[in-house]
Amino acid sequence: MDDLDKLIKTLPEDEQRGIAARTEELVTAHNLRELRALAGRTQVDVSVGTGFKQTNVSRLEKRDDMKLSTLRDYVESLGGTLKIIADVAGKRVDLSSIAERSRHGSKV
Repeated sequence: MDDLDKLIKTLPEDEQRGIAARTEELVTAHNLRELRALAGRTQVDVSVGTGFKQTNVSRLEKRDDMKLSTLRDYVESLGGTLKIIADVAGKRVDLSSIAERSRHGSKV
């Protein structure tokens, strides 16, 4: 259990249910456009947050493939954090450090 989970457990039950419901909405987004809409942000908001032109944000939302650093910047512009979890042989491994290394231009 991480610090955020511990903090949420200290909240009243109705607030915990609200957080769980909102989390479920975000988890069920099927693409970046839906994720952006659920976060209540516009393409212009993402443009400002990432430094990408609005037309490039529109193109990005239609892509099936992109760099981790681009995806990380997009998610962070929505106020989120990119997490990469591998589920192998019943074990969950957090590979988020790969996205973090992409921030600093490290090569793998």
